[in-house]
Amino acid sequence: MLLQCFHEIVIAPAHRLLAAAVLTAVLLNAADTNTAHRRAGARSAARVLVIRDVTVIDGTGAPPAAHQTIVIRGERIAGIRSVRGAGKVPAAALIIDGKGKYAIPGLWDMHVHLWNKENVLPRYVARGVTGVRDMGSDFDRTKAWRAAIESGKAIGPHILTPGPAVDGKPSGEPKLQVIVVTTPAQARDEFDRLDNSNVDFVKILSNLPRDAYFALAERSRHWFLPFAGHIPNGITAEEAIEARQASIEHLFNFPVKDEARSRAALERCVTYETRITPSLTLWHRMAEDDSSVKEALPKLERVVRTARDLHVPILAGTDTGDPGTEPGVTLQDELELLVAAGLTPGEALQSATVEPARFLGWDGTLGVLKEAMLADIVLLDGDPVADIRNVRRIHGVVLRGRYLNRARLKGLIARPSAR
Repeated sequence: MLLQCFHEIVIAPAHRLLAAAVLTAVLLNAADTNTAHRRAGARSAARVLVIRDVTVIDGTGAPPAAHQTIVIRGERIAGIRSVRGAGKVPAAALIIDGKGKYAIPGLWDMHVHLWNKENVLPRYVARGVTGVRDMGSDFDRTKAWRAAIESGKAIGPHILTPGPAVDGKPSGEPKLQVIVVTTPAQARDEFDRLDNSNVDFVKILSNLPRDAYFALAERSRHWFLPFAGHIPNGITAEEAIEARQASIEHLFNFPVKDEARSRAALERCVTYETRITPSLTLWHRMAEDDSSVKEALPKLERVVRTARDLHVPILAGTDTGDPGTEPGVTLQDELELLVAAGLTPGEALQSATVEPARFLGWDGTLGVLKEAMLADIVLLDGDPVADIRNVRRIHGVVLRGRYLNRARLKGLIARPSAR
């Protein structure tokens, strides 16, 4: 079990999000002892990348720091210093002129579906998305894509995946694989099977029966394999939060219309460390066809503002994979909608950077720009703290220490499966 936890700690397929804090800290600090990681480090030991005279927005909430030089060795940030104090640049370094540019941590989309056979993962990277949480797909196919990315044979973001979702009835759509569970015994058996398959978490949908839900929740707490997804139709938001559901997706079945109850539920989210993924882009897509959904949008925005005020962690997620979505672009839309709902641009950025890292237990490795962190960086031509729309103005992306310029990124969009 310990060896499983060490396996590729940065993108670990067997990671336990709710493991004891001490064990998590030890594993994160020991990431460089991982055999696979040592191999990756050895391949890139001689590679030095320098981004000179750039404004750094580090993701911590600190003000932008102008005239900084970021030095990257291999896959890690070796240091961030002022231009004057940066010292001598190694002769073999690749130097990127950062003047007039803004460096932010790589973005995460915390709700996507990799359920189509086409590999669109490079498109995420082209739009600054260096990590995705898949919320239900073909497990074998997604694992194969992830293995190709980890080995350096393909370009793509970090991936977490639950494999197929768990629900109380078939989905009716071939692309959405579902494990049908109707009894507590089935819930326990299927949980064990998924756990033994080394999924990253268990995804639940709206039709999971009440008693099966609680059986799965109990199993999740016992084995430290988190579960996340919709609040099932027979479960209240308060019950889901107290059952330790890791994240509530789309605010489905959340008491959006009842302001007092909604606030009380969000206060419980703080107590139980439950995150919310509002997926405002999804709601806006649904509102195009349903006037009642359109009328509900102001109430959803109020829930987002209240969550912000109460310090409930908000995760940026989009349901990309659905019709009308585009990898990375829909996340940019989501960040704009979060700002329109009441978050500051800096807070919206954190919903796609440091908050996902904290949620995953990877905040010692990802989510902010500082020394020793993994070098996932997006270089922008405009200040996203001044205007969140500037996340669309991508100049280049550093993915695990490798620089992809604008021309390369355009090529990834044109040929998404390019290696």
